[in-house]
Amino acid sequence: MELKRILVGVDGSPAGAAAVRWAAGVVADGGEVIALHATGTALIGQAAASAATGLGIFPHRKDRRAEARRIVEEWCRPLRDGGIPYRPLVSDSDPVRALIDAAKREDADLIVIGHQGNSSVLHRLVQGLSDHLIDHSKRPVVVVPG
Repeated sequence: MELKRILVGVDGSPAGAAAVRWAAGVVADGGEVIALHATGTALIGQAAASAATGLGIFPHRKDRRAEARRIVEEWCRPLRDGGIPYRPLVSDSDPVRALIDAAKREDADLIVIGHQGNSSVLHRLVQGLSDHLIDHSKRPVVVVPG
């Protein structure tokens, strides 16, 4: 299978960085990597976001999407430095919904995410991102260890 369009979830973590490096190594010549960062802010709503910002939970930003794009550009440095065509995307959806929706919209051949390797009881109870994504995705998913 020739991988022309790879969607990779980026979040600034070591596992996310490993996923970016893995995607860079397998994308076909002439293909591209789409780097998606999901802020998840749509889940908490505007009032909750305002309260959270006031409590110092979220840094105060006039334009969080612009800030997230800047961060995604930093996280995409291995792609840029390797001369691999890429596009950064930012979504306010939760990570699973954002990845599934973007994969469909972009007609991605593959979804790639990093995995922190958390095996705590809490993680198992609420399921991790990788578990949810594998359960709900209609496209192949690669989970790269961090």
